[in-house]
Amino acid sequence: MAVSSEMSSLERERRRLIRFLSSPHELAVGSVARVRRKCGNPRCGCLSGQGHPQTIFLFKDDQGRRRCKLIRRADEARMHKAGDRYRKWRKALNRLRAIENRQRHILLAEIKKKAIFYE
Repeated sequence: MAVSSEMSSLERERRRLIRFLSSPHELAVGSVARVRRKCGNPRCGCLSGQGHPQTIFLFKDDQGRRRCKLIRRADEARMHKAGDRYRKWRKALNRLRAIENRQRHILLAEIKKKAIFYE
């Protein structure tokens, strides 16, 4: 692929990622997960098994320590969507970094090709 066409292609993808990353949607920073718990009923089958999938938490790191917040039932759907968006956001940010690194390598290679040395 020619340098200018590869740079154009990378730039188009970069602009698309910037639009996505700057969208106004909510992000749940961390991991949204449903946790299995035992209900405490002595006659329930969950006592010998894994438990019921009953509570949803937001897990996140806070200065090297793992923290969890209980999510209210009314906010479950909203938090799941925001958690999915955050995963996509992180993936897009990593791709943006890769594009910027690739563009930098292309430009550095161009400098080497175009450099003149005076003696």
